[in-house]
Amino acid sequence: MHTNHMKDTNNNFNKSLLYDQKEKLIQSIKKIKHEIDECYEAENDTFVEALAVENRFEEIEREIRAEFQNLHRFLYEEEEMDLERLRKERDRRVKILKDREKKIAMQGRDLERAIETLNCKLREDDSPKLLKEIKELLKRCEVNFIRPAPIDSEICSGQFVGPIQYRIWKHMKTSLYPNISTLTFDPETAHPLLTLSPERTSVIFEEDKEVPKENPDERNPKRFHYYYCVMGSESFTHGRHYWEVEVKGKSAWRVGVAKADVHRGEMDSTTTLNGMWTLSLRNGSMTACTHPKPTQVRSSAHLVRIGIFLDCDKEEVSFYNAVTMAPLFSFFMGTVLEPIYPFYNPCDNDEGKNCAPLSIFHPSL
Repeated sequence: MHTNHMKDTNNNFNKSLLYDQKEKLIQSIKKIKHEIDECYEAENDTFVEALAVENRFEEIEREIRAEFQNLHRFLYEEEEMDLERLRKERDRRVKILKDREKKIAMQGRDLERAIETLNCKLREDDSPKLLKEIKELLKRCEVNFIRPAPIDSEICSGQFVGPIQYRIWKHMKTSLYPNISTLTFDPETAHPLLTLSPERTSVIFEEDKEVPKENPDERNPKRFHYYYCVMGSESFTHGRHYWEVEVKGKSAWRVGVAKADVHRGEMDSTTTLNGMWTLSLRNGSMTACTHPKPTQVRSSAHLVRIGIFLDCDKEEVSFYNAVTMAPLFSFFMGTVLEPIYPFYNPCDNDEGKNCAPLSIFHPSL
């Protein structure tokens, strides 16, 4: 009887333990099912994202093809105009020579008719009448060949070819979009320690510059007072714009764009969070001033000029090595309701290592 009691106790204990373990299995299954749902959701989200990325690249491909089609159309039209000019000049020159050829041929026929007339008279029987007729005929048949004035038939290819690529390159300026923006600095926004060139296209930092004392309440609200910055005098709200900034010889700089309502004074940080999209060089390292931390930007070549491309409609700003046009970095700005201004910071002198000016470069075509 004692043995049976032990068996019942063990059975009850085992069943209770088994029930607990089964409950854990059920909970585990539920958890795994939830994980499966999350996995499928993540898979679907990734599929949708991959599809969106693929569509975006296809859209960019169409845009590239459209841009090159515009260039092809421009070059084709230029080619047709050049060939038409060549054909007209060829037809004009050939017509002049053909007219000269006709005049010479007419004289040749007149000379041949004169010979034939004289030969006919020569074959007639001798008579006193023939003598008289020959004398009169000789007077009538005094035909001389008058050579037409010579025609210059030399053709210089320089009139049609010459520096054809350079010529087309200059003509292409009218079809460039975006055209190269002719920008200047806005002196009203320049930090007091910055000096602008008379044409407002160059800026340098002058540490020893005598700065007039200002009443803080009367300071120009446009001016930056902490960072050594100056804004562009032009603002952009739509369309595409491109400009270049000369950074040759500088060990530190910062360029890009900023919103019109960007804070004017001391800031904890000047990143995309503050409405500034800029590229910066400091201590030999180039970074994009992203939030929450800067992004390292690598370039395979030493930078002499920075190209800045602002696409207001697509809400993007991109930076390039302006010499090679290799892309450096792109920001997606998102919806910006305020005008966008070019932003420039030549930085301090860095103990004489950064004395070169920061200049707006205006390429000429």
